[in-house]
Amino acid sequence: MAGKLVLCCLLGLFVLCIEAAPQDKLDSFNVDEVLNNERLLKSYIQCMLDADEGRCTNEGKEIKKRLPKFVANGCLDCTPSQLERAIKTLRHVTEKYPEEWTKLKAKFDPTGEYAKKHAETWKQRGITF
Repeated sequence: MAGKLVLCCLLGLFVLCIEAAPQDKLDSFNVDEVLNNERLLKSYIQCMLDADEGRCTNEGKEIKKRLPKFVANGCLDCTPSQLERAIKTLRHVTEKYPEEWTKLKAKFDPTGEYAKKHAETWKQRGITF
């Protein structure tokens, strides 16, 4: 009986720890706000392109830090929320800001290796590079 009580307490503690785990730093990032504000969007794009971290917000720095992995794996390990925001952002930037998109590709995928590797996956998601 005492063993079951200890097991229940440990299980309850485990559940509380999982629920109290910190969220991803970008979970509350409002992609729509950025995409609907040309000045703000261009500042984030500039942050991604510049080597100067001083021009980036904390969120911009975090996105910039994650971009190489995102590009390399095609967002295959993204959460559903991250994937949804990535698709929305890529669609918007590729369609409305082709010059900036070209610069971003040149920086983060200079050989086009990852675009080729993940082209079909992104096409299925509605994004054509």
